Amino acid sequence: MLWEVIAPVLRWPMRSPFRFFSVVVGIVFVIWLIAQWSDAPDAEPASQPERGSVSAEQSPEATGSPAPVPDPVPLATKFVTAWARPDLTTDEWWAGINAARPDESLAQALGTTDPATVPATKVVGAAKVLEQNDGEARVEVTTDGPKVIVYLTLVDNVWYVANILPGG
Repeated sequence: MLWEVIAPVLRWPMRSPFRFFSVVVGIVFVIWLIAQWSDAPDAEPASQPERGSVSAEQSPEATGSPAPVPDPVPLATKFVTAWARPDLTTDEWWAGINAARPDESLAQALGTTDPATVPATKVVGAAKVLEQNDGEARVEVTTDGPKVIVYLTLVDNVWYVANILPGG
């Protein structure tokens, strides 16, 4: 019974190229209209800020401007300073490395490192950014051994050390 009602509706667009094209254009338009409607921002009720609080106009989220990206140099320097400590025990060395926010893959890669084999003992020069884009940075840190290239990734506006390349 249901097929007797649906079959003529499905056959109607196939009777001419104009009908078929019209149905396709109509379907595309409806899909576009639904997509536009679902992408519209939800209206939020206006509220008055409480006395002593930061008003909506003052917060970066309200103005739509993103928070400024922090400088990757301090973290790269902190990491290399912690890494270039062959005089420490493994536990002390790891405490310094972990404080400098290595990501999980780098922590695993450094898992078997003996601090005594690190070819540097201190940072001797100012670090410089070699490359930086939206979510990644490459920083060169000069040590008393080889120069070290530090690769960083930005997650939720926080830098993490993704990799290091001594002698880079």
